[in-house]
Amino acid sequence: KDYLEQMTEMFEKAGVTNIRTRDDHRAPGLDIHEMGGVRMGKDPKTSLLNAHHQLHAVPNVYVTDGASMTSTSTQNPSLTYMAFAARAAHHAVAESKK
Repeated sequence: KDYLEQMTEMFEKAGVTNIRTRDDHRAPGLDIHEMGGVRMGKDPKTSLLNAHHQLHAVPNVYVTDGASMTSTSTQNPSLTYMAFAARAAHHAVAESKK
């Protein structure tokens, strides 16, 4: 109930009109896929992770959740997270054997 009230208030303050809310009584957090915050890229000046999901500044740290994804579709990203983790683990093992 609080979420719907707070959301309505924020939208109203932003100028949104014709706001319609409904509570479908789902458990909290079921539809949340938090992402972003640890961008992946080649340049350490513009990104925090390399292509192997390693921190540029601390190569023994891998980030394998949705933090590297700056956006999402409407589908569940869990399999993508699993693929990130598998790729990072493969890379970490290969690096440790060098």
